[in-house]
Amino acid sequence: MDKIGKYEVNETDTGKLLVKGKSLPIQQEVPVPEGELMTINGAWNLDQIPTQYIVERVDGTLAMFSVTPFRRITEADLKPYKGYHPRMAKGSPMPEYLYKFYSFARNEETLSEVIRVRMSPSEKEKLDAAARNAGKNVSEFIRDFVRGL
Repeated sequence: MDKIGKYEVNETDTGKLLVKGKSLPIQQEVPVPEGELMTINGAWNLDQIPTQYIVERVDGTLAMFSVTPFRRITEADLKPYKGYHPRMAKGSPMPEYLYKFYSFARNEETLSEVIRVRMSPSEKEKLDAAARNAGKNVSEFIRDFVRGL
């Protein structure tokens, strides 16, 4: 069911999307659009703007697009979004099966895992100094170190 209660949306066994109208006896099968997929970090729907999805691009910028019609989304379809990040605004994540109907691919390499490490103040000071000397913040310094393993 969509956020404004107009449509019931389900994936079929054939890989198409079955869209049924709630107020009208409409039923339509939507095929997966052809073409190259746009990689994004995620997509969310907010209660405040139920007819739009907010997407986070790979570079971390946020944009939005109209939920209907189901179609291949390109950069030209994306409008700037200036609000809070949908995670902070209690956004509902787009169901994974819908990504392909907008020609999206989910970025599997998002930087969302937080690791807490206990260290002494002197160890922390050394880590901060090493990161500063490398011209990076501590997170960048640690990620570069791990990637070099």
